[in-house]
Order: sequence, then structure tokens, then C-alpha cells
Amino acid sequence: MCWAPVDPSTTTDSTTDTTTETSTDSSTTGGLCGNAVVDPGETCDDGEDCGTGVCNSDEYTGEKHCNAACNGLYPGWCGDQSVQAPEACDEGEGTQTCDADCTLVECGDGVLNAAAGETCDDGEDNSEAYDDSPDQVACNTACTGQAPHCGDGVCQEANEDTTCADCTCGDGIVSAPETCDEGSATPTCDADCTAVECGDGQHNPAAGESCDDGNMIDNDECRNNCTTCGNGIPQPGEECDDGNAIDDDACSNECIKPRLVFVTSSDFKGNLGGLAGADMECGTAGMTADPNLPATAWRAWLSDDTGSPSTRFDTTFTGWYQLVNGTPVAKGWSDLTDGILASAINLTEAGMAPVDPLLAWSNTDPTGAKAGAENCNSWMSAMPLSTGRLGDTTAMNNDWTDLNNAGLNPFTCSASLHLYCFQSSP
Repeated sequence: MCWAPVDPSTTTDSTTDTTTETSTDSSTTGGLCGNAVVDPGETCDDGEDCGTGVCNSDEYTGEKHCNAACNGLYPGWCGDQSVQAPEACDEGEGTQTCDADCTLVECGDGVLNAAAGETCDDGEDNSEAYDDSPDQVACNTACTGQAPHCGDGVCQEANEDTTCADCTCGDGIVSAPETCDEGSATPTCDADCTAVECGDGQHNPAAGESCDDGNMIDNDECRNNCTTCGNGIPQPGEECDDGNAIDDDACSNECIKPRLVFVTSSDFKGNLGGLAGADMECGTAGMTADPNLPATAWRAWLSDDTGSPSTRFDTTFTGWYQLVNGTPVAKGWSDLTDGILASAINLTEAGMAPVDPLLAWSNTDPTGAKAGAENCNSWMSAMPLSTGRLGDTTAMNNDWTDLNNAGLNPFTCSASLHLYCFQSSP
């Protein structure tokens, strides 16, 4: 094969011919607007990808962005504090009325706005339905917290049981396996949230149980009916236990000792030395009624402006008041003050009938409160013109403490009358 010689006049030297090339040097063209690089001659360049709203554009995108010529910002965006279409508001940031995306505040729009009180906003996923997915609990429909779930501190009775820490015995909500839950022990529900049952080992005083040892041994400290009173063995909390069913003997069926009451064998004018002086007279006489009791155990049934039996006596007492010979007078404070006695208070501290007059200073109404202003000048006066109210020691109705006789009651303080004395402590 033969090659023909090349004609030099038709040969082009590629190393020296530059007439067919176009320069792309940005230093001489003033930059390429749209390449997302701020070149010389440009003040900004956000590129041409508008997926996030940040790109070179002469249209509103909601975001702060460069204009199409790359020589400045587009003059409007959400956050510039100037409302423009399609914005509903623009306060520069999220406020109580405007979200950060320039829309009005609305729970459920998916925009969290703490300034408006929202703690969450999952948009369409906001729910009040119980959520058992602990890793991602939905926001509630008020945007104030999570939807109901285990761990929110509230026992959801329909969805949770005691395997959830929110549901505990004593919260007032019945959760399996509880049979009841009334917040504490009640007449129908034990403190362990089970129904009351004598013998279950749950001592429930609210249900009337004195004890509950959980066994069926009837002659131990706790009887099979969950009582200790009546077994003949005094237990803690019992004043006595005689083992019988006679209520008004030396030990009541509630295992409470009786307290004594008498009318003094001595009589006194109205100058008793006040209530304290009258108490001392009862204390002195009480040494005869029961030498084992201290003088301070006795109170006079007497009232003035400084006090009355209703304020000075043990009004919680539920045992028997008895005369010194054991005769029952009333069972407890409530029975003593109901206007009817089982027996008149007509025996002295020595068990004898008092001498005439069969009247006792009182100024106390049947309820144990002060009856009136007639109190012998607070039981400090024996003057004939001073008067004091009195009771009839032979009476079993209201007259025992406030005689219904205008001719005798009130009576002159210069007269000598008896005192009613009550044992006020064990």
C-alpha cells in the first residue's frame, strides 16, 4: 500500500489554532447564575432546585431565597413580618396566634407552636384513642400532651390493669385483678382491694373487724368472727373482757368499763369556787365512790360562761354510766344527753340516798350545754339575790338536769344544794 505526500498548504496546526473555541472562564463572563455558587458579580445564588422553596426565583415560595437574576433577595418570605399572599399572618416567628409557617394557630395542623401552648402536634395523627405503642405515642387532640397510654400517670380502667404502674390498689379505680378499689379500707372493701371477708387476714376496722388473723382457730387472740371482745381475754384496745353477753355489768359487750356517777352527800351554796371548785368537791367525794381513781377523774355536771359538760366531759364515751351500786343510768354520752335516763341519779358516793332538798346545782340543759345565764355569778356567789339553775335528783326525764318548775328554777344561790358528779376518764 502507497501513501501520497501531504500538501503543507492544507495542514492545520492544532496547537496554534484557537479561533473555534469559546471561553467559559467565569472571571470574564460575570458568573453563572443558577449554579448554587455565588460567583463574582452575584450577590446570591440558591440554585435551581426549588424542592425546599429555596432557589433562584422571582416568585413567593414561603422561604427566604435569591431572585432569578442572582443580584438580590426576593422581596417577600414567611418571617419578614409583612403579610402577603398566601400568608394568613406573619409575626416573624411562632406566636400565640400565628404559626412559624405564617398560618393561623390550629391544633392538628402539624406545626408545633410552643408559644401557643402546644407541647406536640402530629397533625392528622392527633388522637384521644388509647395508644399501646410506647415507643411513639401520638399527640392528643388538644396538642397539650400525649394520647392516653400506660405511663401517663392515669389508670385507664378500660385498657390497663395492675401490670401497668399507673393502676395501683388505692387509686379508686377497679383494675384487674382487683375486685374493688375505694381508695382506702371501707365497710365493703379491704385496703388490699379485695371484698371484705372475715378470715382473709386483712384487718378492716371500717368493716367492724376488731381483728383478722386469717385462721379458723376460735380460741386464740382473734375469734372467728373477727372480734376479740367477749373471749374473756382482754386484748390491746379493750378496757376489759369478761367473756359474757351481759351488756350493763362490769364490762360492756364492747369491752368498755362502766363509769360512775353519783349525787354528793354534802350540799353546797352557790359559791362553789367556779367550775374548778365544783370539780374539787366531786374529786373529794369520788375517793369514797372509788378509792382507786384519782381526784382528777371526776367532773361536776355544771355550766357557766366558761364551760359545760358538752365542752368538759369525754363526749366520745360509749360505755355505761352506772350508779355506785352498778345500776345503769345511760349508755354513753349520746344516751346520757337524749333526755331520758335509765335510772335517776339518786345515790351518793357512799351508795346512800341524799338528804333533802333532792335538788342539784346544774345550769345545764339535757344536751349537756349551758342552760342559761343563772349561774350564781359563775358559781362564785352565795348572795340571796343571785340565782342558779338546778335539776331534780329523783327525775329520769329532762328535769334531772333542768327542772321544769318556774317557782324553783332558778333558785337563790344562798340555798344549799347537791352536785352531780361524773367519772370522766377510765
